[in-house]
Amino acid sequence: MVRATSVFTPTDIPTFTYVERKGRNYESDLRRAFDIPKMIVSVSGPSKSGKTTLIRKVVTQDNLIHIYGANVKAPGDLWTNVLAWMGGPIETTETSGSKTGGTISVSGGGEIGIPLVAKGHGTAQGAANHESSSSVSKKIAVSLLDQIVKEVGSSDFVIFIDDFHYIERSVREEIGKQIKAAAELGVRICTASVPHRADDVVRSNTELRGRVTAIDMAYWSVEELEEIAYRGFRELNVDLAPELLRTLAGEAFGSPQLMQAIALNFCFEMNIGEQLENHVRLDETEGAIRKVLERTSTTTDFSTMLTALHAGPKQRGTERKRFRFADGTSGDVYRCVLLAIKEDPPALSLSYEQILSRATKICNGDSPVGSSLSESLKQMDGLAKLVQTAPVIEWDENVLDIVEPYFLFFLRCSPSIQQLAST
Repeated sequence: MVRATSVFTPTDIPTFTYVERKGRNYESDLRRAFDIPKMIVSVSGPSKSGKTTLIRKVVTQDNLIHIYGANVKAPGDLWTNVLAWMGGPIETTETSGSKTGGTISVSGGGEIGIPLVAKGHGTAQGAANHESSSSVSKKIAVSLLDQIVKEVGSSDFVIFIDDFHYIERSVREEIGKQIKAAAELGVRICTASVPHRADDVVRSNTELRGRVTAIDMAYWSVEELEEIAYRGFRELNVDLAPELLRTLAGEAFGSPQLMQAIALNFCFEMNIGEQLENHVRLDETEGAIRKVLERTSTTTDFSTMLTALHAGPKQRGTERKRFRFADGTSGDVYRCVLLAIKEDPPALSLSYEQILSRATKICNGDSPVGSSLSESLKQMDGLAKLVQTAPVIEWDENVLDIVEPYFLFFLRCSPSIQQLAST
């Protein structure tokens, strides 16, 4: 019997609900890119837009060496993490002179030869005198790269560097040189980044121009998200009314992962644990939708971020002007901006004029002047970066981009913004 948790999989690769986006050809583009010898593949797309899912769909799990950019802190870390994934021993490399020394070793359950990565994972350990740690890291990286080439060069294995943009700028230049060398020696490399950092790979080493194939993904359309829900509920012998399907897809903000989460929580709310014996049609009910969305918001906790943005920067001197809002609450310009973002219709990108219009609409009486809104948006951009390294919102003087769809969902669907009104 098919279970709802195997149909809708927000934390795993979908089977029943994988959708190849019409007119996009991302899968075939990625396969063709991998077929080009010595070519590095760069996949870019908004947060939660399905980059990793696409790569895992095209490259089999056994052939995908998944490395996270956040774990690459030094030039040698990339290859150390790759060999740790393989589970094989890393040859010890030492340097001496200038009071410098360093060793790295890995132990694990790998089996050398067919190839090393075919079995298990391992753990990496390392130590280096910091007086010349950069020199040590580079020498270690060269040695480890030799081992990588021996094991996976000219094979079907793909080293996938997820969130390449998380690698520190000071490290990316050396990493760029290393992946260029690896690709030239037959190692297949794929990176994933967010759109505004899509060219980080090339900028890390300008010699990579012409050696990187870029695949740029976009947010999903409402129709594409509807297809995920339609296929999944069909497997469970459930038919959703078109209006209900569109309402749920409209709250997913272009994210297939969020669509999976909403659909699964809909099943939980409606007690659909597995495929129903008899076909059922469900129509839209406002109360049920609200409960589903609020239930889903518990998996997208941005409470710390929301609290910081709601409070704004520490105030000195004159208190901020307060406004009365249509929802019955009152607050300063920072609450006004958040309520404006929350307003219908939902949007991941809002111009200054749109925010100003929304702010006027939600206020009873006076509303913030333009200069106040601009300054608060600038401050919120800075506060967001202090709370979380990964971008959530970005303001560029005329447009507010909500980079993280889950934040907009949390703002709209959780009770947190209402709870903050009394604080």
